[in-house]
This record gives sequence, structure tokens and C-alpha cells, in this order.
Amino acid sequence: MKALIKYRNALVEGNRKEYGNQYDTLQWVGYYEGMEMENQRAQLLESLEDAIQWEFHNTKTDATRLSPGCRLCGQGQWSCLFINGKCNCNCFYCPTSQNDISLPETQTLTFDDPMTYVAYIKKFGFKGISFSGGEPFLTFDRVRNFLTVIRRELPADIYVWMYTNGTRVTREHLEELRDLGLNEIRYDIGATDYNLKPVKQAIGIIPTVTVEIPAVPDELETLKQCVKELAEAGLSHMNLHQMRLTPYNLPRLSERGYTFAHGARVTVPASEMAALEILRFTKENHIDLPINYCSFVFKNRFQKSGLRKKIAPFALTENDQVTENGYIRRLWTPLTPDLETLASSVNADIDRDKQQLVFDFEAIETLRPQLTTIHVSYTDVRFNSHAKETDQMIAVPLNEQRTLYIETANVTGTPTLTAGQFDLFGRITRNEASLDEVADDEMLFAIWQYECIEKGLSEIY
Repeated sequence: MKALIKYRNALVEGNRKEYGNQYDTLQWVGYYEGMEMENQRAQLLESLEDAIQWEFHNTKTDATRLSPGCRLCGQGQWSCLFINGKCNCNCFYCPTSQNDISLPETQTLTFDDPMTYVAYIKKFGFKGISFSGGEPFLTFDRVRNFLTVIRRELPADIYVWMYTNGTRVTREHLEELRDLGLNEIRYDIGATDYNLKPVKQAIGIIPTVTVEIPAVPDELETLKQCVKELAEAGLSHMNLHQMRLTPYNLPRLSERGYTFAHGARVTVPASEMAALEILRFTKENHIDLPINYCSFVFKNRFQKSGLRKKIAPFALTENDQVTENGYIRRLWTPLTPDLETLASSVNADIDRDKQQLVFDFEAIETLRPQLTTIHVSYTDVRFNSHAKETDQMIAVPLNEQRTLYIETANVTGTPTLTAGQFDLFGRITRNEASLDEVADDEMLFAIWQYECIEKGLSEIY
């Protein structure tokens, strides 16, 4: 388990660096407490085993009746446009400050012109769009403008939804949004002390009405009452998120006495338990309301890999391939006369200058009799809105006015696989290898991370 332990220790150290002197003031999950929480979670899940459906590598449930937008999110087909950065509420769990109207933004890219945003959607092939904030209704003219252009310029099956705290929403707004083609509206009722009137106002006007909130453990009983009332009112979906800690919300989350867990980001384990308790509550009481627990690991794994897979194809060179986790994989081996003879029968390219044979994964079986080693590298991709084209920056023109840049970076060096590791490598690429098979080898563990989207909920530590 050497590699796995080293990785977890690095995550803990990353959490410590993020919170600096405040780290030691927080209440962290201890070893035995973590085991107890995992046992509690296992019991909850066992009680739900026959009543819920898992999807996205067992990170999201109940997936029986997901909103179309949630499914597009998991498939990497969603673009979230932050239409502004200002909010008129003050939720204790909000991860960032929301005090600047700013320009519409997605993935660090700003779009003041809806036609340029439409060009972005077309270029990268997104199938779902959401308007978030801030509070979108503070700049309703922007929403109207973007939605009008989206419906005019994009295919009719593009799924469009928006988020709101509901405080500025009128019936006239809802009717106009319906007529403009909005598919779904999502309310954060936690922002208004669980006021359900705005939600009920939208039911019957907007085709799909959803409540989307963090699962606040100390408000569990209030949430149960809301579930019953909203189901009776005809709510379409309820999405429950796992709460996470940020430097911005730390003072208020800490005041509530939460215990925190380490990871890629610091989370509140009790929030996960609360979401699963709501799932159990609806099943035991036969409440007909689809509940979707959107875990932090789902968002961290699938949203990030989904974006990488959208932009990686623009950075591929011959025989490169995109992994399940959205990284660009390149395979090569030193060129020999025998390999050169076989090269014409597979997808392979001979680099005369470096005396290398570059090939795709499917070529391994044919080349295998002559392969003694395989060198593998992984490249990360991301948007860089301020760069100019270089060897590491790839220009992607959207229209005459706007060019985006994709930044590439090698993230692994060039690990070398020996012949005895080829079969395991194949299972890793298909996400069929168990964690135990790679947990003790740092090279294989790194390859597994860049190849695969990890399965299951997070361990609590």
C-alpha cells in the first residue's frame, strides 16, 4: 500500500497548506472515527441496496430518475455559464464570495457576447447549458439575451437549465423563460430558510422544477418535512450535494462544530450521511420524489474528466489516445528492425530522428512478440485564455473575434513498462484492475490514476 499511503499523505499535506495556521483549529476525523463513519455509511447503503440505482462508477445515487441535466453533467456534456458573480443571499455554506457582477464566465473563459459563447458550445460539442451565478435573476436581461441566442442558434435538443435562490423570481419571469425555451429551473431553498413558495410558484410553468441544495446535517428534520411537502406539490427532482470546506466558508462551518475529512478537497462527512438518510426516508415512507445524492467525488472526478475529454481531441497528435480520465496517452518503444517490419500492419508512426516507434494501445497485441518495454506518458489539458500559441499552447479559433488556447503539460514523465506488466497495463486501461494491484507500486499507481476514473465513494480519513 506504499503508493496509496504516499498519495493520501500528499492530500493531507495539501489540505494543511491550503488552510495554513487554521488547519490545527479544525476538528478532523480521527482514525477510529473514520472507521465508525464508514461503517455507518455501509449500514445506510445496505438498507437501500434494493431501492436505489448507482451510476457513474458508484459515485451518484439514486440514478433511477436523474434530471436530464444531471445525466449530461456526468457524461461530460455540460457547460455551466456563471452569468454573473453577485448574490443577494448570504448562505453559510457558500464556497466563495459572491459580490461582483463581472462578465459571464465558464472554465476561466469570459463571454460578454452570446454569439461567441454559442461558437464555444458548437466547437466543443456540449449538449447541455446552465446559467448559474451569483444569482442569475440579478442580471435577468443577460439571461434573456443569452437564452434567446442559444435557442436561435443551437439545435433544439440542447438542454438548458438555471439556478436561483428564488428571491427575485416572479411569475412573469417564469412565463417568459418558459416561452424562451428554458427546460429546467433549480432552487436553493437553503438560501431562504427553506421557503418553498418560490418553488411551488414555478411548478406547472417551467417543465422541470428541481430543488438543489447542500445536505446540511443539522437541518435534517427540516429537510424531511420539505421533501414530503414538495413531493405533494409535484416537484420534479431533489439534488443533494455534499458540503465542502473552503477558506471562505471556514469560519461559519467551523462555528457549527462540523468534523472534516481530508481529500482532494476538505469535505463534511456528516453531510453525506444526511443525504443518504434523506434517501432512506423517502424509500421507507414511499415518497415519490427522485432524490439524487451528488457526492463530492462524483463532481471532482466526472466533471474534471468530462472537461478534459472535451478539449483533449484538439491537442492529439498521431496515435495519441484519450484515457477514461481524460488525459492524453502516448506509447512508444525504441525502434528495431523487427518492429519496423510490423509497423505497417498497425496504427504506428516511426520517428526517425528519435529512433522510436509510436503506436496506439490496440497495436500492442500485434507488436507484443517484439516488445520488451513500453514507454508511456500522460498529458494534461486545460484552457488558458491569455496565452499565445507556443509548443505547449494550441490555438482554437471560435470565430473571427475570439481564439481560445489549450495548454498542455506532461504530468508523469515517461514511465517504462516491462513485458511482465503488459497484461496488468491492459486491465488498468479498461478500469478492470483493482486498487490492491497497483497500491504498492508508485509507477503503476500513477498510471492507474491517469487512466481511470476511480470507483466508489471516498474513504473517510
